[in-house]
Amino acid sequence: MKSLDEHLKKHEVKELFKHPRLKMLDEFYRRINAERKAQDMKALPMSAIGVKTSHLSIEDMAYLLKRCSQSSNFSKCFFGSLKIRHGSTSSPQDEN
Repeated sequence: MKSLDEHLKKHEVKELFKHPRLKMLDEFYRRINAERKAQDMKALPMSAIGVKTSHLSIEDMAYLLKRCSQSSNFSKCFFGSLKIRHGSTSSPQDEN
């Protein structure tokens, strides 16, 4: 059995970023952390942004990236778009 180190040496890191999802994830990561750094805030790890977008399809991520890029505040648009909004739908308890 080959060691983990041998497997990692064979893989090219740049090859990973050819996948469209990882390209967009990297773009979100760079843009969000650039704004956070400008405001003297702690940078978010890539995993935090990956978890926030894990439920999105590639097409949805592309739409979100386009929408955030057109916004004046990339981070606010990103986190606001992913926020779950609890609407005024009636709950089962309200029907009784």
